[in-house]
Amino acid sequence: MSPLLIVIVRAGIVVAASSMIGCEPYRIEYHTRPAFYKQATDQELPDEVVLDDGTVVRFVEQEVNAMPSALPGMEDGADPAELEIRSRTEDGGILLRAYSPEHVLAHAKQGVRLREYRLIWDQLLAERTREAYSRSGKGFEEFAEFCESNRPAMMETFNRMGFGLFSPDVIQESIGKDGIRYRLHPRLGEQFIFTEFDVTREPTGMKWLMIR
Repeated sequence: MSPLLIVIVRAGIVVAASSMIGCEPYRIEYHTRPAFYKQATDQELPDEVVLDDGTVVRFVEQEVNAMPSALPGMEDGADPAELEIRSRTEDGGILLRAYSPEHVLAHAKQGVRLREYRLIWDQLLAERTREAYSRSGKGFEEFAEFCESNRPAMMETFNRMGFGLFSPDVIQESIGKDGIRYRLHPRLGEQFIFTEFDVTREPTGMKWLMIR
């Protein structure tokens, strides 16, 4: 099992629709999407997508204010809902912040899509995961190779988890005292190579522990 490394959408109303004159019925799902997703991507986010089974998924943006009032690296008096999770530094670099598992997933999806493997390794990957690579005589190059070789399969999992993270399609479990696992429901898992995504809390915030 390779230690490694994924976006999140809150499931909302499901509507079954059909035309008035004998067309096949189709399914519409309304999902709320955290507003911070725009911070984690340089792409225009779609307002609607169509899944392989014909389901129409429509997104509604929503501010998320459920983060704790005190977070690692947060200035006194700062509003968690207004914090940037991806920003530019003065020297032109990129700074990632992850205060919740949702943030980690958003960063991971963006990083793999853009092939920002060094950024993920340096800022998003859990220390335990980097140490596991080191103990096996491996390092960043092997990590980047893993990401590139499995990039299409990981993106499929990222996208499907994103459509249903807060629905029965994705199961959330605690692992240890500082970890969270997101797992695709078994009825979906057969369709994907990667079905589990683990996040852990470190002093500097949430980190990407593993994907399998």
